[in-house]
Order: sequence, then structure tokens, then C-alpha cells
Amino acid sequence: TVVIKFYKDATTLRLALESGEIDIAWKTLNPTDIKDLKTKPGIKVWEGPGSFIRYIVFNTKIPPFDNKLVRQALAAALDRNAIAQKVFLGTVDPLYSLIPSGMWGHIDAFKDKYGEANLDLAKQLLKQAGYSETKKLKVELWYTPTHYGDTEADVAALIKEAWEKTGMVEVTVKSAEWSTYLDLTRKGQLAVTLYGWYPDYMDPDDYTFPFLHTGSNRWLGNPYSDPDMDKMLEQAQVEPDQAKRAELYKNIQIKLADDAPIVPIFQGKLYVASKDTVGGIVLDPLMLLRYYLIYKQVGG
Repeated sequence: TVVIKFYKDATTLRLALESGEIDIAWKTLNPTDIKDLKTKPGIKVWEGPGSFIRYIVFNTKIPPFDNKLVRQALAAALDRNAIAQKVFLGTVDPLYSLIPSGMWGHIDAFKDKYGEANLDLAKQLLKQAGYSETKKLKVELWYTPTHYGDTEADVAALIKEAWEKTGMVEVTVKSAEWSTYLDLTRKGQLAVTLYGWYPDYMDPDDYTFPFLHTGSNRWLGNPYSDPDMDKMLEQAQVEPDQAKRAELYKNIQIKLADDAPIVPIFQGKLYVASKDTVGGIVLDPLMLLRYYLIYKQVGG
């Protein structure tokens, strides 16, 4: 018999495991909990490759984010490594494309174009867009506080810090609970938002078409539309030759980095903590916990 319980936050989930109330803690423990639980006797931490991604969405219909130079500047200034290390303690990896690292077709398109935390380039682009230290770009950055875990406020704070390091950007951080957040996004009322994606199937199409194809991204408030991008995405869906598909996805990622309507932040890893009497836990990019493989030792 498998009993599934839900907990309001990561701290309560961890305490339930340590107290013996549950045998397995799955999605999502805090990075500090993962690190600490690795040292606890009687508890095993399982680690596997992850395919979920996090990213920033700019609604290109809302000024000033209709200006590509503004989006490019913010993409250039982003410090992914700071977020990965300071917030997640290395339990995530910086990501430079919507297609996750390790999947066929992936290229580090954003790193190739902007580098990392490239303040000089960001300042140059902001100046071209008409901003300065005395005429700052005003950004309202939105996040949702619980849907993606307890770390989200810290992620937003480090994005704000990176952008404001240019000396030419002023960021106001705001939040809304998930249902309101989603509603406001889909109505096209939020200009800059933080979102995440858990795959439906393991193919580059699942990480590009729902985000970049006209109308298919209505769940994000239709933030971006481009006929050339649409054409490439449609070709990649029906092309039977994987080498040709990979070339199409390379060009899609290059155009994504140049247009910068959606900017990748990081790619997650999978962690499960369990009693050391539990076995059979398998973690892979499909992100499914296969209950039928899990077993518990007698007396455990």
C-alpha cells in the first residue's frame, strides 16, 4: 500500500521524514535540507538528472519590453551562477537555452551571444535603448511565492540585484499567489514574470513550440510572435531526419537568444530523500516516481 501525503512547505516535508511520519520526501526539498539530510544517519538522498527548467518571460507586447535592446540588455546582465550557487547551493545548473543541457539539439545560445553577467554589454545595450544612470529602465518583476518552492523570493532578489548592478535599471519585485499569477499572466497584464517547465515528453519540440509559436504560448499571455520562428518550429515538428531537425533547433535557439522574449535561468536536478530502509527509487529526466519499483525492507 502506498499512502501519498501533501505538505504545505519544504520544511514541514523534511520534518515529516525525520520524525518517521513518512518514508520518502519527493518534490520539493529546500537546497539547505538536501545538503543537511545527506549527513543524517538513517536517511538516504537520491540524486538524478533533471529536465525541468526555469526562465524569465518578457511580454513583448508591453513597453518597454517591445524593444529588443531592452530584453537583450537584461539577458546579458543576468547572473545565473550566482542564483545556482547562492540560492540553490549547486543543486541546479545554469541554463543557456530553453532546450535543456544533455538533450540532443541543445546549444548554449545565450552564453554564446551574451556571456554571463556581462554588465559592459548590458550597459551598452541600455544606452542604445535610450537609458542612462539618470534615466533608468523601470522593471516590475513578478514571481509566485509557493508554486516553485520556498526559494522563489531569493531567485527574484538575485535577478533584481544583477540587473541593478548596471546602474541603469530600477527593479520593483512583486508577487501573487499561483491562481492570481496565472490569471494576470494569461490576460497579458504582467510584463516580466518567472516561470518553470516540467516536460510532457522528451523532445526539443516540447521546450520550444509551446513557448515560441504564435498562439501556442497563450498560456504565457501570448508574449511573443514571429513568422520566421513559427516557420522553423513547424518544419522541425514534421522533419523525419534528426540531423536536419537538430540544425533547425540550432537556428531556433540562435533566434531565441537574439530576440530574447524568454530568457533561461537554470536547469534542475532531481532529489529524493528517504529512510535508508527504502530501495528501488529510480530518478531520470522523465521526472516520474515509479511507485511500483519502490520497496521497503522488512522491519524498516
